[in-house]
Amino acid sequence: MIPSYQGTCGATSRHWAEQHPERLSRYIRAYVEATQWCFDRRNRRSCLDILARHNEIDGPAAEHTLDTLLDPEHGLYPKATINLPGVAAALDLRAELGYLACPAPPVEKYVDLSYYRKALSIGT
Repeated sequence: MIPSYQGTCGATSRHWAEQHPERLSRYIRAYVEATQWCFDRRNRRSCLDILARHNEIDGPAAEHTLDTLLDPEHGLYPKATINLPGVAAALDLRAELGYLACPAPPVEKYVDLSYYRKALSIGT
């Protein structure tokens, strides 16, 4: 239905981020590490156990859920990257539904990658 969509992400206000840059940096690093851990095939059994325990789903449902989460085209993003076209699609959809003014604001109004880059020492 929507070819590119930012489905999962962490978010905060700019004010909070400015007040807690180190805490945010630690959160981003932990989120990236957890995401990468899930993509590591050696952790599949543990991922399935966690899914089953926290979502009360059985083996086949947990398998299907994990496969969906790790799908390279539609699942979690490696290194918890942000899909900027996907964010734009989410904003467009919100504008279309009346939750934002049309036309939708630019992605940069809501996304500041400087914290992500700094947390992962990318481009600094």
